[in-house]
Amino acid sequence: MTTTDAEGRAAVAPLSLNQTFNSLFDGGGDDGPFGCRNHAVTAWRVTGGPVDSEVLRDALLDVVTRHEALRTRVAGPPDDRYQEILPPSPVRLEVRDFPAVPEDARADAAEALIHEVETGTMSAYESPFLRAVLARFDDRDAVLVLMAHHISVDGQSLDVIIRDLANRYAARTGHRVPDLPTTRQYREYGTWERTAAESATAREYWRRRLDGAQFTAVPTDMPRSMGLAESTARHRFLIPRDVMTAMDRVARANRATRFIAVAAVYQLLMHRLTGAKDVVTATFTPGRAGGLFDETVGSLYNFVPLRTDLTGCMSYGDVLKRTRRTCLEAFAHDIPTIQIFAEAPELMAPAMADNAAATVFQSVPTNPVVDAPGDLRFVQITRLLKPQKLASAIPDGALWDVNMDPSGDAIGAVAYKRNLFREDTIVSMAAEFVEIARAFSSSPDASPGLA
Repeated sequence: MTTTDAEGRAAVAPLSLNQTFNSLFDGGGDDGPFGCRNHAVTAWRVTGGPVDSEVLRDALLDVVTRHEALRTRVAGPPDDRYQEILPPSPVRLEVRDFPAVPEDARADAAEALIHEVETGTMSAYESPFLRAVLARFDDRDAVLVLMAHHISVDGQSLDVIIRDLANRYAARTGHRVPDLPTTRQYREYGTWERTAAESATAREYWRRRLDGAQFTAVPTDMPRSMGLAESTARHRFLIPRDVMTAMDRVARANRATRFIAVAAVYQLLMHRLTGAKDVVTATFTPGRAGGLFDETVGSLYNFVPLRTDLTGCMSYGDVLKRTRRTCLEAFAHDIPTIQIFAEAPELMAPAMADNAAATVFQSVPTNPVVDAPGDLRFVQITRLLKPQKLASAIPDGALWDVNMDPSGDAIGAVAYKRNLFREDTIVSMAAEFVEIARAFSSSPDASPGLA
């Protein structure tokens, strides 16, 4: 698929529905949902041999050439936005050496680097939309950090990018590599989602499901009317391996997944914070058409409401069963966010109040070890436990993220707006989450203490 016309001009395409929704809140500059801090940052430990920075630079360009979303910007005036697919251009790669540190301190040095990269900015309107930092401990041990704007990627996209990057690096260093899967471009996704046959049925489901629903907003420490400068911080916490092992056991006994079990804990936390029994929270789905766009790089995720009535739940197990039903029904009717809100236009009203905000939950499974050909081994750095005063921006409120570490522990992270929440409030929320998880996993038949 070409990205220029006969006269060499960039190709254009309509916005995806996801981009259209975000554009409703965007002023056309480097603020708002497309702002310069709205980026995703992830990192891999690279071992097994020296990394040739020039080859890496060429392999990064291969990836940008392969995936149009990594060279696409939102263009046009606010009332007539469109995607502009630019010709491939080099990724900005910074190469540095770590100061000499003992091996047992390297993980801390890597985490500090990730935090440093995340404090940076990148425009949603000027390329490059993908940046890289390669930092070396020695010739056989390095850290590769990638930062991409959320206009270009979601979590699954980053998995695709690192796999393709490892493949192209190995090919450029003379190794035999498997052919990469055929990829559909992001603009194809935008066309598909507007014509999806199941949309009408799903929209009717959401109209009925969210009738009378109000998002369960959490009280804030500071009202919006104070006008404090916006910034996003992140608190991290650990859920011990024994708790997660027991939670998995409870989930299996109830034909539920780990995600559903953790979501049930989160539903209970929202009840404790607000007193609500008709709990309406939200999570994200991949939005990839049941696998049709698994190889696509872009922002495909959907914001999906989860409405669970906890009335009459006599045990943690009851909460799990109701959360399971909620999740299965919601995921079976996965459609773009803007279509859901069209069926429930007042859903988020409580989260827009002066002294309340939305908190959203996600748990995205990852495979930290990249299946990479060649000499290099890429392992995602997942054990990040230090707090951050400045992190990638979130639109509002707080975003909870719970994911497994290879050790068996789960790592929780809460990104939150510092103009709305104090750090000690978020720390207290996280501690209560762990407390509920421990009680839930150790005594599923016990009362959840619903008021």
